Amino acid sequence: MPVEMGLWRVDDKPVRLTPGGMPTEARLEELVEAEPTILGQPLLIIGRQVVTSFGKVIDLLAVDADGILHVLELKKDKTPREVLAQILDYGSWVRSLGP
Repeated sequence: MPVEMGLWRVDDKPVRLTPGGMPTEARLEELVEAEPTILGQPLLIIGRQVVTSFGKVIDLLAVDADGILHVLELKKDKTPREVLAQILDYGSWVRSLGP
């Protein structure tokens, strides 16, 4: 059974917000870069469109308060199997970085 969640704005009275689509991955990237707390944890964005040593491009690279790097690869609508391989490649590259 599917689960539906609602988002409400509550001022004088509750008003249910209607869901809207994200026009492009680039726009999603802009929004996350401008307000990374939208991801649910405090992150500092340290790079956008970061080129790895093997020529691939990470959408956003962030660091948390403990100094742990986070690879943010944003996809719109679907996540094919290739995306998982892409993230594993990026994770492997990030692990190879020094201080």
